Amino acid sequence: MLDHRCRVLLVEDNPDDIDKLQKLITTAKSPSFSRGFELLCAETLDEGRDYLAQGGIDVVLLDLMLPDSRGMETLRQMQQTAFDVPIIVQSVLEDERVAVKALEMGACGYLPKAKLDTSLLVYAIRAALERRYHLAALEQHQQQQELKDLEKLITGDINSTQKSSSVEPLHKRMPDVFEELMQHYGDLMEWALEERIYKVEHQLSMHLNTFAEQLGLLQASPRDLIELHTKTLKQKNQAVNRRKAQAYTTEGRFLLLEVMGNLAAYYRRYFIGLSKINLGKDAKKFSP
Repeated sequence: MLDHRCRVLLVEDNPDDIDKLQKLITTAKSPSFSRGFELLCAETLDEGRDYLAQGGIDVVLLDLMLPDSRGMETLRQMQQTAFDVPIIVQSVLEDERVAVKALEMGACGYLPKAKLDTSLLVYAIRAALERRYHLAALEQHQQQQELKDLEKLITGDINSTQKSSSVEPLHKRMPDVFEELMQHYGDLMEWALEERIYKVEHQLSMHLNTFAEQLGLLQASPRDLIELHTKTLKQKNQAVNRRKAQAYTTEGRFLLLEVMGNLAAYYRRYFIGLSKINLGKDAKKFSP
């Protein structure tokens, strides 16, 4: 399975549990891990995240109850650092609710400490790695398919409207402005991620409404917005790891829907206002 020693990061503060894992990992043997295992130990969440930041970790064994973090928040914090590293949650309690919650949050395995032995440990590590590989392949496929679907939507919209509309796509009419809008939209995507992950407040809805009004003033069509979204997403995903690319794709869906709704609302207001002006002119024309 691996062409190198499997580097396991144990994040645990109980000396007895650390000693037990060290003994288990030392005696662990499997054809799937022909080069054996290497165990690294961290006693706090911060120390564990420092190890992960250095890279080279294949799998994490994580105790949820640490001196500087407790409960599912421990898993959430670790996932923010370990975008691509499978995490196996360990617990003293054999609690099905904890196991289900951990798996729902994205953990790749759950191990009750009381029943842990060498065979179970090796199986859990192998299963976690395979689960991560499969998820990575699935997420990559979904991201590529979503971009293809958006591009088809752009092409279809162009084909269906080019004969009836005299307005060229925004990227052709104003290429420099389109590039600026891509940069702005990319910033909005970053702010959306920061609001969700770090719980900071960027007043995103206000900025999205302003962005939609800018598009409206430029006579941008839904096709222009989808093209803007697709090109920005492609550009973002080129320079990041798989986990962050998935985060951009997910947050991008909400961003696109909200801007699309705001753009539609802008045009509704515009046409209603224009209709009132025309009705007023007509009334004056026919008044005695």
